[in-house]
Amino acid sequence: QTPSAQVLPWPGGAQHRPCRWRASVGRPYPLVASAMRQPPRLRSRGGAAAVAVAGVLLLTGVASRAFVPLPSGPGRREAAARIAAALAGLLASPVGPLPEAPAWASGGSTAGKYSTIPSAKRKFYGRVRQGIFQFLQMEKPIMAGALTDETLSAFFAKNIIKKKGGLEIKNCIGLEEKDCLSKEKRTSRWLDMKVASDLLASGFRYSSSDVNDYLPQVKLIRAYAKKIENLKVAIEKGETEEAQGLYRLAKLDLAKYVPMVELEPLDSEDYTHPWDVKSRVWCQGNVCY
Repeated sequence: QTPSAQVLPWPGGAQHRPCRWRASVGRPYPLVASAMRQPPRLRSRGGAAAVAVAGVLLLTGVASRAFVPLPSGPGRREAAARIAAALAGLLASPVGPLPEAPAWASGGSTAGKYSTIPSAKRKFYGRVRQGIFQFLQMEKPIMAGALTDETLSAFFAKNIIKKKGGLEIKNCIGLEEKDCLSKEKRTSRWLDMKVASDLLASGFRYSSSDVNDYLPQVKLIRAYAKKIENLKVAIEKGETEEAQGLYRLAKLDLAKYVPMVELEPLDSEDYTHPWDVKSRVWCQGNVCY
């Protein structure tokens, strides 16, 4: 009978743990051999902590200033003592502790606020300022009763081309030639200011949970827009007194609106000259907004 386990002599006379027979070969296969094939493991938690600290030092680029060797024994106290010594040497080195990372956040009026504010400024400031400039130019002729003045028609007439007509539309297949040409789109300075001022007011949100319709600056500029629409009707009908009263009320609303969107007051020099209505482009590295 083949024994299931037996004690075999080892070179040098020492006896070891029981071994089992391996049937395929017919000779004993020590169980200790399988254990010797396993990779070495850290025998304590202190060794794992030392590896973690060494990894942090390598990632931060200070491996040349501090070196934490793995503990040679299984004791936790030895590992903790070596880690403490390495950190103390790092802090006491001539170079000093790790430098603080620089702050990349920009300051100013939009620091810590919702990100739609600077974007709204770049897109709509020029259009709103131009609209205010032309709105203030209407004050003298309206108060003088000259409702047919050119400054009034320049504010309400659709003399701004948004899209040129007669241009060939790309990838236009299967349609007649006239249908493959773009149609001209026009707008007025008032309609452009109406849209831009509303969007600018909606952009001044300090939380993503804010609802545009409930913002005070949005309510104010929409009340201003209603007065301007009534002013347009009064000018067309030739009602001088009605037009003068509506203009005064509209100017009061606009005076309250401009500080809410961080624009200069109406008596500022900003509204004594025309403005470029194109959106400003702001670039950070290779990304432009």
